[in-house]
Amino acid sequence: MAKNFHTDNKAFMLYKDWEDIFQALDSSEEIGELVMALFAYAKRGETPKLSGGTKIAFLMMRAAIERDGIAWEEMCAQRSECGKKGGRPKKSDESGNTDEKAEQTAASADNAEEKPQDINDTAEKPKAFSQTKRFSEKAKKADKDIDIDKDKDTDKDIDKDKDTEKEKEKDIDREKDTDVAKSVVKSFGTHKNIMLTSEQYNELESRCRSVGLSLESYISKLSQWLFTKGRHCTDPYRIISGWLDNDSKRKTAAKPKERQGCDLSWYDDFAMNFDLSKFF
Repeated sequence: MAKNFHTDNKAFMLYKDWEDIFQALDSSEEIGELVMALFAYAKRGETPKLSGGTKIAFLMMRAAIERDGIAWEEMCAQRSECGKKGGRPKKSDESGNTDEKAEQTAASADNAEEKPQDINDTAEKPKAFSQTKRFSEKAKKADKDIDIDKDKDTDKDIDKDKDTEKEKEKDIDREKDTDVAKSVVKSFGTHKNIMLTSEQYNELESRCRSVGLSLESYISKLSQWLFTKGRHCTDPYRIISGWLDNDSKRKTAAKPKERQGCDLSWYDDFAMNFDLSKFF
């Protein structure tokens, strides 16, 4: 019977790269919900109803669990086929005989040498004859040992090549998981209505810090405006990026005497009176 990784496999893999995804979630409740969803899928194949960042993280992790489970099922199927065939076949010599037939042929040849014609079976055999037979038996055993060692070395080399290929595939999967983690969407703002990816947020924060502005102030004002107007913003990154470009140019062009230390009242007036309707 074919194996099913949902019911027959007793374990599933948790990757270290997933730590960043868990940390990106907003609360411990979402983390617990995600963990229980992973167990439900791994054990019973169930897909719970999730939303937001938790749903995106589950879909990514589910793909990895399914990939590992299919590989486990294929391995079990291969082992089952080998067991039905009786394991590894016996090695054949150049004449097509198996090891067992070769040993029988060698034994009959030895018996023929031990009992040559015109010699009484009860007669004592010469010492030179017995020594020659003993040396030939040692040589045969040595040849068999060499063949066995060669077979073992070949099997080890094949296993090493397979392990190397599996490691390369795991590295590629981990890189893909890291890229997906960067694209996880999180909610920001007072009303949690500003949706940005981690990569977008880090880029805007770096740009704001380089010119001495506050990204949180941009996000709060856009969040309050959307909430007041009852609207939904499909691309907040583009809007905040446009504000930041305008403020950076204005701040760079301002004369030293017109700057008043950390007074950002000019920015507050601009941000509060800026017409957002053209962006929607």
